[in-house]
Amino acid sequence: MAIRQDKSISSNIPSIDNINDKTSLRKYILNIWINEKPNQKYRYFVENLNNGQKRIYLERPGKLNKGCDFIIYIENHILYKNGNDKPPAHNFIINDLSNKKSKLSPKEWLSLLKAIESIYNCDPFNTSFIFCNNLPNIEESYELILKLLRWLFIEQDITYWSGKGRKMLYDEILKL
Repeated sequence: MAIRQDKSISSNIPSIDNINDKTSLRKYILNIWINEKPNQKYRYFVENLNNGQKRIYLERPGKLNKGCDFIIYIENHILYKNGNDKPPAHNFIINDLSNKKSKLSPKEWLSLLKAIESIYNCDPFNTSFIFCNNLPNIEESYELILKLLRWLFIEQDITYWSGKGRKMLYDEILKL
């Protein structure tokens, strides 16, 4: 089943790879949402994974923050017992990165941190992913982690735009 069957309006958000700062990125996303119809649910497909076999998508409105909140999902990856997609928690990322750190050499770990820093700095995915080219496959794919982190950072920028935003999750990663 994976994607919940409901009356959400499905749409795509075009690639954000050409937007290289968090303020412009936040404005771009919010301007898309300004055109939404009131009292309607939306599902935005934002990333393709594994040659298009899985996608990262957003559903909004979310249950918090009444208006700008959204929920991030990975299609058919983490599921509720009923078979519907379940959103990944921040611990999904933290646990995966912790496992990677325990198995990577210090040099490989620094390379992965450079990839994450690049995503944090709003670099295009392909620019960030270069740092992962020669890393051994451990747990979740580097593609999934980086693309998911991109949207978790965006979510924090929108929810906490007058505060730390993306820095909150990034600081947790640097503590590993």
